[in-house]
Amino acid sequence: MPKVENDLPKGIYEDLDFTVLVQIAGRMIAQHVEAIGKESALSAGHLSVLGMIHRKPGMVQSVYGAILAINDATLGRYVDKLEDHGLVLRERCDDDRRSVRLTLTDPGLTFIIAVKTRLAEIRSEVTGGLSPSDISVLQENLVTFLTAHGPDVQET
Repeated sequence: MPKVENDLPKGIYEDLDFTVLVQIAGRMIAQHVEAIGKESALSAGHLSVLGMIHRKPGMVQSVYGAILAINDATLGRYVDKLEDHGLVLRERCDDDRRSVRLTLTDPGLTFIIAVKTRLAEIRSEVTGGLSPSDISVLQENLVTFLTAHGPDVQET
């Protein structure tokens, strides 16, 4: 019989390295996001790209990859599928025809708003029972971490 979460030894996470903890937390959260995307045959990565385009529309495709830490090949496949689903529009840049800007289509906007609503509904599952102040502190610290260690993104 597989062990359930309640059967884990007490203190199992305390001696783990920070990087391992972040990876585990990311996978745990991704499971919830994957479940939402599964209904539309989209992964957590697809939903992350859609969410970022929603927050920061019209940027160059490679900038989204840098922000989300997704390599160019994977990002290209994600955008291909999102475009095939009619959720994203690619537009060539006037100043550099090799670059494309990404925006949501109307169905893409409707879709990502529905996804965000679903995420809000399961927030307590995703956040593991953290208090609102704990979530705020964690979010603030993650922003600080990503800002300090993330890519130096220059919009083109």
